[in-house]
Amino acid sequence: MKKLILLTLLFLLIIPVVSADESFINWRAGYYVMYPDDWYHVSYRTVNIFLTSQDITFDEFDYDAVLALMGDKPFFEMPYIFLSHVPVGKFSETQIDSAVASIARGYGRMVVNSSLKEDRVFNLNQPVYDSELKTLAVKSRVTSEYTDKILLEITRFYEKGIAFFLCYAPKEMYNDARPTFLKIMNSFSTKDIDKLASKDSLKVVDLSERELAGYDESEFPEPDSKNTRTNWQRYIFIFLLLILVFGLVGLFVFRKKKTGLKIDT
Repeated sequence: MKKLILLTLLFLLIIPVVSADESFINWRAGYYVMYPDDWYHVSYRTVNIFLTSQDITFDEFDYDAVLALMGDKPFFEMPYIFLSHVPVGKFSETQIDSAVASIARGYGRMVVNSSLKEDRVFNLNQPVYDSELKTLAVKSRVTSEYTDKILLEITRFYEKGIAFFLCYAPKEMYNDARPTFLKIMNSFSTKDIDKLASKDSLKVVDLSERELAGYDESEFPEPDSKNTRTNWQRYIFIFLLLILVFGLVGLFVFRKKKTGLKIDT
């Protein structure tokens, strides 16, 4: 029994705490993606304030959501992803090939056919196409007087049209963010959305419901998770393990008392 208790305690020390990814369900586009628990879904008001400050209107850029890495800075100073889509229906293979070739011509490069797994690296302005995923990715640099960012633009063809992942990161943070960008893109799925959905799922609202009557350019709320948000799965996992440990200890004590053996203190 002592060995069992020791093994259980050792199990508690060495097993990693469960860290479940979050989901973003894009209802109007008919797909969902998963993102790490150290990322968050940026509020629409915060994103709209940012876009308005950049003189970008909703007519010019119909986005679905923004996902960003948690931090003590505004989302646009961290790695983040704009999700968007165009509901044009399913493309044929010929149409996809034509679209990919057209995009590649815009960069003046031939397309490289390769897998877009998480360990994929990119050269600037070199289009990379994954035929299995029907996904094209191009890395470019976005610079101005005030910013120096890397943009990994990912175009994914699927049943209902085209999904876009506009992945931005400050130049010095890009290498660390790139695997996460690709992980989120690879989690893309159109299957079993209803099963994944719950009352806590994030839903996309119409743009007309997101327009701002006015804004304060300094109003950039911190991430919701700033209040030391912890996944409920972690609490359940730890709670169950504690029940197991206390149960085993209680059983051991009960047996000791029942047999009349002395318990060391």
